[in-house]
Amino acid sequence: MLPEPLTFPFRGQRAVDVLLIGGGLHLLSVYIPVLPLIVVAGYLVTTLSTIASRDWTTRFDSLPGFDDLGEIVRRGLGATFVVGLYLSPAFVTLLVTVFGLTEQSVDPGSITLGTSLGFVAGSTASILLAMSFIYFLPAALTNYGVRGRVRAAFDPSVLRSSAADAAYFYNVVVGLVVGSVLLSAAGALQRIAVGFFLAFYAEVVVVAFWSRGVTSIAAGERDGDRAMSSGE
Repeated sequence: MLPEPLTFPFRGQRAVDVLLIGGGLHLLSVYIPVLPLIVVAGYLVTTLSTIASRDWTTRFDSLPGFDDLGEIVRRGLGATFVVGLYLSPAFVTLLVTVFGLTEQSVDPGSITLGTSLGFVAGSTASILLAMSFIYFLPAALTNYGVRGRVRAAFDPSVLRSSAADAAYFYNVVVGLVVGSVLLSAAGALQRIAVGFFLAFYAEVVVVAFWSRGVTSIAAGERDGDRAMSSGE
């Protein structure tokens, strides 16, 4: 039996319409840069927050639709800003590393062992920073989508909970792995347009996996609150 996140994009009466719109937005981004992908980002955040708000047993019953386009665009802009802030430390580290290397002479004979090690260390640090911040993005984006404020994406209590939750770690990693495989296949199929629709399917699958991890955090917090209440 397939995991629920893999079948989630096909559930609900509007599933076909949603997949066609999402894939169409990816295709449109070839001709109109950025804006269609902001709409996609907003929809994915909406999906994350919708699943997080549903009951555990009904969370994967149906896809949300593109009903409130204005709200989706607003969320897409906010999500783009949040992702940019989360990845900025890695980007700055890589930029400083590359800038430092370009300040050196381009003569191959002038490149020392220290220069090479510095570049490797800098690029490795930027990759590790990016991976670390990407790990917290599902929880951050869900909290932003639920509360509707960019500040909520940086809530320390939510980030601490995600760092300590094994189910969150598992679902985030599995989502990234599955998404990478599906997106690689989508890239290979873009010449026949199918790839654009597969790319949107892959993104919804990733979001569905991530939502399972985020839901596990919320469930753990509710259990903790009940335990404290009973103790009182």
